[in-house]
Amino acid sequence: MSVGSYLRDTLLVWGALAVGDALVLFVLVAAGTNPYIVVLVAAALVAAAIAAGSVSYLRKRAFYQDLATAAEGDVEPRLVAEIVARPDFLEGALVYDALRAIAKAANDDEAAQHRQLVEYREYIETWVHEAKSPLAAAHLMLENLEDDTRGAIDYDRLTAVGDELRRVEGYIEQALFYARSEAVDRDYLIRKYNLKELVNAALKANAPALIAAHVTPVERGLDYAVFTDEKWIEFILGQIVQNSVKYAAAERPTITFSGRLVDAGRATEAVELEIADNGCGVSEADLPRVFEKGFTGENGRTGKRSTGIGLYLVKRLCDKMGVSIAAASAPGAGFTVTLRFSTNKFQYFE
Repeated sequence: MSVGSYLRDTLLVWGALAVGDALVLFVLVAAGTNPYIVVLVAAALVAAAIAAGSVSYLRKRAFYQDLATAAEGDVEPRLVAEIVARPDFLEGALVYDALRAIAKAANDDEAAQHRQLVEYREYIETWVHEAKSPLAAAHLMLENLEDDTRGAIDYDRLTAVGDELRRVEGYIEQALFYARSEAVDRDYLIRKYNLKELVNAALKANAPALIAAHVTPVERGLDYAVFTDEKWIEFILGQIVQNSVKYAAAERPTITFSGRLVDAGRATEAVELEIADNGCGVSEADLPRVFEKGFTGENGRTGKRSTGIGLYLVKRLCDKMGVSIAAASAPGAGFTVTLRFSTNKFQYFE
């Protein structure tokens, strides 16, 4: 900041001081004050004004010069607050605090975007790796589909090919919902639905997997209305069903859907949907981490082909939709997921 630019910026202040000084001198002259005293007072006023202006200029010069340098593009804008020292005058301090707040918000936003990009890239890499496995298996089965001795179709192998292709479809659907979860508000429509119909739709979509694993679905007390998005909640239920199928019990596997109304008549009134299987369950040490991305736990590392993405995506979507979710389990006692839907539809629009 040059002296000329400072004087131009404070021109009104200097003008006001000049008018004030002139009035003071006029009063002294009108009162018949000794001319030498009038001159002395005029000189003192001018000296005081020059001294005050010089002190103000020197206090502000370094700060505004640093800002001018940053404005010319020589400094990364987000780093201005780190490079420039906080000034000791009020106007500069306010500008500095505003710049620091803006820089912090920009840095936080960039960090969040970077984390999302890294997570998405890692997921795509995992997805590509997992999708290649069933495709390779399907190709091998197709090559060996015809029985060399009978010249007939081996329907067991044909069924296995269908299972592998359905796995690929499941991975593709999961990838699509993962991508859409970045902007769930753009593809989210809250309406009133019957809980039983939503559960039945999810069971129908996952019927082949349930049949193949001999899992018996059980429904109890699902005659409740809930406010949600049909497409997203059916995907969530489907992921939970697939997880239960993956870890189904060896004998008489079941998956039970139970509904209940909690906190009736209160502001916290909600409908809870409990989804419980009788599979191998989760250890106490693994339970707190079942919704973490990429976490497979002890059971997922024993040949279950688990990616650790399904329940992570379920938790991610539930958080974005305002549906609370909790998990409970014990080794050998099955795994339970509880979804809680508020009966107040306005909660989803806050």
